[in-house]
Amino acid sequence: MHISEGVLNNTIITAGWAVSTSLAAYALYKLKNKDMPKIAMLSSLFFIGSFIHIPVGPTSVHLLFNGLIGAIGGLNSFLAIMIALFFQALLYGFGGIGVLGVNTFIMAFPAVVVWYFLRPKLHKNTNLVSFIGGFLPVLLSVILLCAVLLINSTKLEYAIYMIVLFNLPLMFIEGFISVFTLRFILKYKPDFL
Repeated sequence: MHISEGVLNNTIITAGWAVSTSLAAYALYKLKNKDMPKIAMLSSLFFIGSFIHIPVGPTSVHLLFNGLIGAIGGLNSFLAIMIALFFQALLYGFGGIGVLGVNTFIMAFPAVVVWYFLRPKLHKNTNLVSFIGGFLPVLLSVILLCAVLLINSTKLEYAIYMIVLFNLPLMFIEGFISVFTLRFILKYKPDFL
């Protein structure tokens, strides 16, 4: 779901940097030493999950795990995803440094918002809440991605249909992965969430 370099105009790139950097800086300000290993683990989860990607128009389709990252990391998801995206851009050219702010916002913001509302309900109906918590952040990330591409240029409309179509199975896959992962965490290490 990375947007490639050279696709977005400077206004969108600047706005993405401003918002993502502000939220990441706030998360860094609130960061506790004991959360650093968790952020490193979440960054590596995102890095590896999105490593295998299929190019689709100006973006790509890959596992995000942003629902799991949001459930475990909360606001620190901005740090974890930004770090992983930075290293992917630097080492492998996925996305790019210029669009790092926009890509971070597209993937981290839905995870943080969804889990802000779902976390209190997790113990009442674990399976349903976990599935929604894996499915919905990917759906919202796709919606944000499509909105950014439409705001940027109407010439990219052709790609939006493909992006939505290719990401639909991914939403369900991430929902089911979230169910099994969060059930495991709640059973063996509930204080991790």
